[in-house]
Amino acid sequence: MKKSLVLVIGFLWLFTGCAGVQQRLTPDEITSKFEVIATLKKELKAAEENGIDVFAPEGFLEAKKLYTEAFQMAGEGKSDQPVHLANKGLSALAKAKSDAKHAQEIMWEVIDVRQRARNAGAPELFGKEYKATEKKLAEANRLIEGGSIAKAKDLRPSLINSYNEMEIDALKKGVVSLAKASVQQAKAKGAGVHAPATYRKAETELNMAISILETDRTQTEKANAHAKLATEMANRTTEITELVKTFKRRKYSMEDIILWYQKQLFEINKPLSSELDFEQPNHIVVRSLHDTIAAQVESQKDSARIAGEKQKRIHELEAELKGLHDKYEYELSDQTKRQMEIDRIKQEADERFRHVQSLFTPQEAEVYRKGDNVLIKAHGFYFPSGEAEIKTINFPLMNKLINAIRKFPGSKIEVSGHTDATGSAEKNLLLSKDRAKNVADFLINVGHVKRTDITVNGYGETRPIASNDTEEGRAQNRRIELLIVNE
Repeated sequence: MKKSLVLVIGFLWLFTGCAGVQQRLTPDEITSKFEVIATLKKELKAAEENGIDVFAPEGFLEAKKLYTEAFQMAGEGKSDQPVHLANKGLSALAKAKSDAKHAQEIMWEVIDVRQRARNAGAPELFGKEYKATEKKLAEANRLIEGGSIAKAKDLRPSLINSYNEMEIDALKKGVVSLAKASVQQAKAKGAGVHAPATYRKAETELNMAISILETDRTQTEKANAHAKLATEMANRTTEITELVKTFKRRKYSMEDIILWYQKQLFEINKPLSSELDFEQPNHIVVRSLHDTIAAQVESQKDSARIAGEKQKRIHELEAELKGLHDKYEYELSDQTKRQMEIDRIKQEADERFRHVQSLFTPQEAEVYRKGDNVLIKAHGFYFPSGEAEIKTINFPLMNKLINAIRKFPGSKIEVSGHTDATGSAEKNLLLSKDRAKNVADFLINVGHVKRTDITVNGYGETRPIASNDTEEGRAQNRRIELLIVNE
């Protein structure tokens, strides 16, 4: 009887004890049971991929914190509180998206140069500097979230400069380094022995890229073109080497190689509705395959053209419907809309001018507005006495002039040279023209400004802006003026 009583008490204790321990939900059970938590998790991931955590950091962190709290409470078996917190998280995330869009509109120039730096590999190559700049960008975006727009705008020039410098350094370092690695890898594979002609071409292109950068660090685009070609040739020679090794390992005869080659042509031709006649000479077989593929491509172009015409008609109908809608829209008068557009254009012009002004130090240049035009009086050039050649010391100033021009796409450029009154007037006139021409050639060859958009003048000593009786005045008179014409 005592044993039975003990067993009953034991079972009761076990039952009540187990009932008192609350079972925790697994992560899968939480997302299955609470749809709103699963939605918030998905929205947070998408927001992070779209950079919301960068452009609205405070709002994103608030949404993430609410998600963590909701997830923990759901795991503890609570029901109402997790739903409430997750809904608050979705609201916070929606506001963060709106704030991020506002920040992106204000920081659009920064975003553009930041993306170029990222594409060039700056985050991987300059991790410490990139993280510091990202931290500064997040600081600017927090200011925007808090309504301090002016303070955030003050950070734009330094952010643009930081990302721009990382982009240039990454292009110099990244592409050429990749080419070096590719050529070295090809050499290690035995490309110099098994594919010597292609390997030599890869080496030649790499050496040209290195030589260009060593001669003139500003010619990154030209150097990168050779470096990319070196990488392509190195990768190609590696594949050729592997193929040659395969042929040798399998002891292929020349006949075996030709049969293998014809099999590759057969595989390429298989999806096409034609047959290859290998009884014909090789060039006829290749031409037949080429013509068949060309016909297929042309047929696809026709199909795409027809689809494009249909899409175009749809767009036209949509435009007509929009026109009818706009015709009956009375929220804003035409005069108000025109004024808003004028204000927008003026604001953009003001921002572009301020950006150009921020590029130059007082020792380099003075920047003025003449209506819609911009005049840059660059007295920071160094030309040896009586010479017109642009020295490497002038390259940073030349790059700033190029960046200034790029802020006004489609503009016309007038380059004029000026000297002090030292020496004969005739000699000074020729010297000023030569210096202005060399500056214009640099803008064309390096800055890719259209030659037809540039005019060149030399005025010698005829247009002084200061007295020629002092060294300071003569230094101001020795200048290059660049007028960006937008009218």
